[in-house]
Amino acid sequence: MSDPRRLDRRQLATALREARQLTLHATLDLDDTQWRVPFDPGIQPVAWDLAHIGWFAEFWVLRGPHRIGVDAHVDAEQPARLLPPDEHYDSARISHRQRWQIELYSRAALTVRLQQQLDECLHAIANAAETDAALYHARFALYHELMHVEALAWTRSLLGHPAPNGITMREVAPAPPIHIAGGEFRIGHAPTAAGFAFDNELPGATAQLGPFEIDRHPVTNRQFLQFVRADGYRRDEFWPGAAGRHRATLQRQHPARWRRREDGEYELRWFGAHIPLPLDQPLVHVSAYEAEAFCRFVGRRLPTAAEWEVAAPQFDWGNTVWEWTADAFAPYPGFRPAPYHTYSAPWFGSQRECRGGAFATHALMHDRRYRNFFAPQRSDVFTGLRTARSL
Repeated sequence: MSDPRRLDRRQLATALREARQLTLHATLDLDDTQWRVPFDPGIQPVAWDLAHIGWFAEFWVLRGPHRIGVDAHVDAEQPARLLPPDEHYDSARISHRQRWQIELYSRAALTVRLQQQLDECLHAIANAAETDAALYHARFALYHELMHVEALAWTRSLLGHPAPNGITMREVAPAPPIHIAGGEFRIGHAPTAAGFAFDNELPGATAQLGPFEIDRHPVTNRQFLQFVRADGYRRDEFWPGAAGRHRATLQRQHPARWRRREDGEYELRWFGAHIPLPLDQPLVHVSAYEAEAFCRFVGRRLPTAAEWEVAAPQFDWGNTVWEWTADAFAPYPGFRPAPYHTYSAPWFGSQRECRGGAFATHALMHDRRYRNFFAPQRSDVFTGLRTARSL
């Protein structure tokens, strides 16, 4: 497929069908008990997640035009028909906890409604103009669903359910770091560039960077094991401010998904199974604070988001882990929210920027300008790191 940000109508229809198959593949094999997930701030009830995916596509592709209402929420001119009501499935209107308290669609009803939604969206796309403006919401609906496919995978991982078929982590080989000369660089997405852009990528920015080096591959379990063996979780010099934000982490001696066997070796909980620690696979399920502590241990640091983006064409990324950067998630100068105005703006300042792409991230999400973001204390998501050093 061509540039994922410039999918034409035919390519977009194919990708939406594939995304829906992945959504169903990530959920329909789970039994009714597994669908009733316990409350957790990082995941969703499965039935709510599926209905939200379909609602989002119906809302943006079929129900326009849209406007900001008196309550500051986005309203659609057309009423919900396939996956009502907005008050239940608009994530900006319903609190996280309430998603466990409302009556949700049955599995059978969801299957029917999601197919109707997909069919009607595909019909609308087939009759849309072949322009970036006309396809904007349909492309966003695709990327939104693929984000949720990955989120469904980390739900399965958190709850110890089996990994979806085909989900694996590849190994990486040792390699020397890459050296990048300093200079002035443009990052983000230029407003005049063709194709789709997320609002937080616009209007781009100019970054002044000094010379630096950056790892060719993400940090592996083998490398992080050295930190664990050196009692890194208990050494104060790696955890400035430990009495506050790091307290829960410092009660451990190793990453939350590792466990130590009686023989002193470690295992990794990989979805629903414990496996011998795969030493040459990238480290996964660590917080930004654990990533920073490891960097201090090896005398390096996390790369800035700009450094990561500038260097990305020269190193190996994607299909491994999301990579913590040193930067808080913040707008570029001149930022303006997109019609889906709660995608980025509510999270500026409270989240940490991540780059790259995980083993569960669809290839259509791969773009070196893409700015993912998570709360820095989270380790349930598929996050790891690579290190950098100023020269």
